[in-house]
Amino acid sequence: MSAPPQQPPAPDGPVAIVGLACRFPGAPDRRAFWRLLAEGRDAVAPGTGPRAGRRPGGYLEDTELFDAELFGMSAREAAATDPQQRLLLELAWLALEDARIAPDALHGTDTGVFVGACADEHAFLARAAGPAALSAYTLTGTGRAFLANRLSYAFGLHGPCLVTDTGQSSSLVAVHQAVRSIRSGESTLALAAGVQLNPTAEGDAVVEALGALSPTGRCRTFDARADGIVRGEGAAVLVLKPLARALADGDRIYCTVLGGAVNNDGRGAGLTAPGQQAQQRVLAAAYADAGVDPRQVGHVELHGTGTRSGDPVEAAALGAVLGAGRPADRPLLVGSVKTNIGHLEGAAGLAGLVKTALGLHHGELPPSLHYTEPNPAIDPAALGLAVCRTRTAWPGSVAGVSSFGLGGTNCHVVLGAAPVPAPGLPEQSDLTAGPVPLVLSGHTPAALRGQALRLAAHLAGSPAADPAALGLSLAVTRAGLRHRAAVVGAGPEELAEGLRALARGAHPDGVRTGLRGSGSTVFLLPGQGMQRTGMGRELHGSHPEFAAAFDRVAEVVGPLLGTDLHEVAWRREDLLDRLEYAQPVLFALEVALYRLLESRGIVPDLLVGHSQGEITAAHLAGVLSLEDAAAFVVERGRLIASLPPGGAMVAVQAAEDEVREAIAEQSGLVGVAAVNSDRSLVVSGAEEPVLALAARFAALGRRTRPLRISRAGHSPLMAPIQDELRAFAEKLTFHRASGPVVVSAVTGAPAGPEELGSAAYWAHHLCATVRFGDAVQAAHALGGRFFVEVGPGHGLSTMAEEVAGGGAEVFAAPLATAEERRGLAELAAAAHVFGRPVDWRAYFGPAVAPVDLPGYAFQRLPYRLADAAAPAAEPAAPQPAEPAGGDPADLVPRHTLEILGRPAGAPLDFDASFNDLGLDSRAALALCTRLARDLGRKVPATVLFDHPTPARLIEALRAAAPSQSPRASHR
Repeated sequence: MSAPPQQPPAPDGPVAIVGLACRFPGAPDRRAFWRLLAEGRDAVAPGTGPRAGRRPGGYLEDTELFDAELFGMSAREAAATDPQQRLLLELAWLALEDARIAPDALHGTDTGVFVGACADEHAFLARAAGPAALSAYTLTGTGRAFLANRLSYAFGLHGPCLVTDTGQSSSLVAVHQAVRSIRSGESTLALAAGVQLNPTAEGDAVVEALGALSPTGRCRTFDARADGIVRGEGAAVLVLKPLARALADGDRIYCTVLGGAVNNDGRGAGLTAPGQQAQQRVLAAAYADAGVDPRQVGHVELHGTGTRSGDPVEAAALGAVLGAGRPADRPLLVGSVKTNIGHLEGAAGLAGLVKTALGLHHGELPPSLHYTEPNPAIDPAALGLAVCRTRTAWPGSVAGVSSFGLGGTNCHVVLGAAPVPAPGLPEQSDLTAGPVPLVLSGHTPAALRGQALRLAAHLAGSPAADPAALGLSLAVTRAGLRHRAAVVGAGPEELAEGLRALARGAHPDGVRTGLRGSGSTVFLLPGQGMQRTGMGRELHGSHPEFAAAFDRVAEVVGPLLGTDLHEVAWRREDLLDRLEYAQPVLFALEVALYRLLESRGIVPDLLVGHSQGEITAAHLAGVLSLEDAAAFVVERGRLIASLPPGGAMVAVQAAEDEVREAIAEQSGLVGVAAVNSDRSLVVSGAEEPVLALAARFAALGRRTRPLRISRAGHSPLMAPIQDELRAFAEKLTFHRASGPVVVSAVTGAPAGPEELGSAAYWAHHLCATVRFGDAVQAAHALGGRFFVEVGPGHGLSTMAEEVAGGGAEVFAAPLATAEERRGLAELAAAAHVFGRPVDWRAYFGPAVAPVDLPGYAFQRLPYRLADAAAPAAEPAAPQPAEPAGGDPADLVPRHTLEILGRPAGAPLDFDASFNDLGLDSRAALALCTRLARDLGRKVPATVLFDHPTPARLIEALRAAAPSQSPRASHR
């Protein structure tokens, strides 16, 4: 439930860890890491793969793999970039997801980034490769500052951004700095990270030359056999937030950071010799800062290198500050994660903190390994200490984490258990029963399918999972990427089946896919003819917003009609077929459905009403009050019903001009009632001339269909009641529109106050042709792309698709099915796929809270430094004066793939922006230069700003060509 905080916290308040992601030896994620710790496993082993032949260590696998496309990096840039940067990018994404914050939700916030690191072997490798390996990406790929800068850039963060190098204490110092930044209000949220990769054996040799490596290949903290460290690799990212905000937002809190301190040994026995007095001082300062009595501490995660000189110093300092005065049967429990995964050097402190945070969260203290008897220089009992050798219940509610740098920079951080949560949320309400949408997205189609597969497996492993909680979590805690899908189902089994189909690339009912679109939302409001018995009853029983709006209209209309609107809508089919009853019921349904959608954040920019639906539109736009609009609908229906029965209406496949020409050639009261598209209209009037006209077109082979009506609406037969309707309308109070724009189906253009606020307009409206097709075209010209039929059928959305479809438009009709809750879920699914806003928290209701989900399905490929050698840009070539030829449909994808460092013929998303594909400004200039050379004409550098996708660039280059050659498809 996390949301980016906007107000700075009070200084000195506790800070909560609300999200974390890690990748450690033998543990690709936090769950696997906790299992490794709890089971007391040792992940130190001989190197394999690129680390083969190396001494035993805590190694990561597949560090060359990375999802470059997700982060907008070309293949060459990814290859030139330190794998530590790449690892942090993916872990930051996962940490935000773990914090239940969508990774794209922090853009523009004062979120700080604090990274601790002390290794840059990738930079040494890049320089050692010689001048041929250097590129435009070498500096940003190897500079240590970019470990943090890359995160701020990728997620659009504006808070402090820095890398801390204090040696082996770097990452814990980074956490301390992040906490200080949050406490001061400088950062509203913070990412604290640590990373360490050891790609070369030469790095091992440097540590060995110092005399710090264990010849036996094991880290034995505080043990008599301790003989040095074992090198390890790994990284972690924490999401930190003011505790008060975390509690207010209902976050899952792993633990809290109560305080901390940093100092240095100063001048002691040697530059790399630990100092007991300085360690004692940093411990005392940390607990003073936290406001915690050291005797309250139940566990300290040691720096615990397992060296003969370092362990006794650390033990003595702990004993002096935290062990003194403890009862013999309640010593301070200590341990070190280095015994599980090795010494992660720059990331070591954060590894210890993650272990401690998970222990506090689970209420268990994992064992410290390889301890049989104490170092002869350490007397644990006298110091009030005991190494935790077995898995045990967590002692107390406060813990400490120590990390000491080789150069003397010491850090200690104090952690507290998460506050006891408030009483649980109410049981799941009926609002979340029935079908729900599960919405997904991915940067690529493969990632989208991967997301579906992961979620299907998650559901299969969690048969009791609450679909509503899954739906909310997917909607609000995951980034909204370009390739989108949604699965609608009524329970875990149906949803899992749909997800598996999506993963296979199938599209059965209930599965929707598409690219995120752009454009406005248009609500289509039908008139009489779409009604059906029982419409709205399911939503009335399940959604209070719908019920309240429907009941309010019924309260106003009931006395005017002399009957209960609910009775007419749901049980009196005989009355529902009579227009004087059908029209008020439709008005009530449309208003209620509009208010329900509005409460869920699905709101229109434009309204198009068909016949009576335009009165509903006028009310929704604020022109008419509910009372006036309802009274007008009732009076209009009464007047039409007062006319003699008879007449006819026939739908005809024909153009308006030819129908009007035919009308002019015959006698009788007949007119064009509606023009729904270029070749679909309705004629209306006296029965004999209408049927004669229909027969004339049927003889030409055109489709005709008589409509079931009691009065011939929008025809000359309505003229006798126009004056009476105008007189009634003159008594209404018209207001200036304050809601969505109404596109008039009388004029086929946006309606102004001179129309909607005029009694004469509404009298004319009674007989006028309904120019629905023109209104839809006008809405489309105004940017309308997401069309929703707000009524009980799909007639308008079908006609609108005939008029404005054929592109990326979406047409939805939520009440076209009697399963109204499913229809509502499918509408929300369609809105997600198209990219229109939905208030998902309102949709699922306050009784539903986010839950954990599988992390993003990264589409990783190998990127190695050797692949970065080719330049991504080239000197600008002279613009040739004579055409050289070439089809942009061939040249654009070929050169784009070459510049990105991808093989010829590799898949290319023609609708993705060049920026998303990984072309930065240098690469964009290179593309323009190559295109100019091959096309034989100028290609200005600004062309990619004006035409930012391959598809649009191809069309622009073709349009600007001196002569056109036959066009090949670029799809």
